[in-house]
Amino acid sequence: MFSFRILAAAFLLAGLTLAADGTAIEQTARLVEAKAAQAPKGQDVEFRLMAAQMLRPHNPALAQKFVDASLRELRAHKELATPAARGALAALAPTEAAAMFPPPPATASTAGARPVPPAELAAIQTKMGQMRKLPTDEDRARLVLEIVADIRALPPAMSKVGPISGLANLVTEGDLGKEALNAVASTLALALRENPGSPAFNYVELAKLIRYEHLTPLPADPSLDAATALLVLHDEVVQASGFTLTALDGKTYTLDGLRGKVVLLNFWATWCPPCRREMPDMEKLYQRFSSKGLVVLAVSDEKRETVEEFLAKQNYTFPVLLDAGRTVNTAFGIEGIPNSFLFDRNGKLVAQSIDMRTERQFLEMFKAAGLE
Repeated sequence: MFSFRILAAAFLLAGLTLAADGTAIEQTARLVEAKAAQAPKGQDVEFRLMAAQMLRPHNPALAQKFVDASLRELRAHKELATPAARGALAALAPTEAAAMFPPPPATASTAGARPVPPAELAAIQTKMGQMRKLPTDEDRARLVLEIVADIRALPPAMSKVGPISGLANLVTEGDLGKEALNAVASTLALALRENPGSPAFNYVELAKLIRYEHLTPLPADPSLDAATALLVLHDEVVQASGFTLTALDGKTYTLDGLRGKVVLLNFWATWCPPCRREMPDMEKLYQRFSSKGLVVLAVSDEKRETVEEFLAKQNYTFPVLLDAGRTVNTAFGIEGIPNSFLFDRNGKLVAQSIDMRTERQFLEMFKAAGLE
């Protein structure tokens, strides 16, 4: 474990000085910087810029410190600018990014037919395309294990990161069980060890599986440690941000105003199949636990007319809130849906999901808030 002195020194070296008695977010930001500094060069910049993106809605001054540190490093070593780092920098500091990395001169389009994947990858992609068509989670879990075996059997010259990352995005839809989840996580870890220059995002993907699906911890790895610290920072930003949103009926809801209630805040959209699949279970649980203090709030960033048209064909009774400007989506770092956050009666974030949940999985989450 790092001592506070080592953490502070690492932060100072990066130009990210903060008071020793700072907030929980500031303290965790020091941890993120210390862990990022131990990640491979280039990847460390990606982690810092991801931290800046998380922090900007809540603490823009602290976010800018991460951006400034990244700019200093990239000015000294432009070769460290990965595609992911350039993309993040263009969003966070467009003027500086354009000056440092001017776009290449326009040329005639060379776009043509998409390259045909090797037969092994094509077969894996075909199997993954069948996942959502299978009738039960047990069927999907068996297919996941089969696909994992196929990925592990790929030739050494063929990177496993892409296919196992694609599978990681599917295995969290529903209740596929720990065996399937651990198989995907361990294979993703293997793929990243074989490809140490992979984007920081892939390590965050792995860290999410471990942290939010409660999987068996993996051996220590500097990049995974940095990704895990980034998730801790994300959770603290969510906690500090809270929310203020208006429902379709005009009623305004805030996290502070719901103290004494257990709050399930669910981000969804009408076009999202996994979102639509979990909503009946959310309604069932709302009916069962609302008398015990459960509040279910479903947040959509779509237009009112789109949401109302969808709900007119349903029988959901929990409040549906609108976030058309994506203010809360941005503050909570929502990148994929469905995504649910559970707050206890004191307004503390105690559990969250990174994908669709079943009734059983929601009940497991509720235990963290003392609701059974």
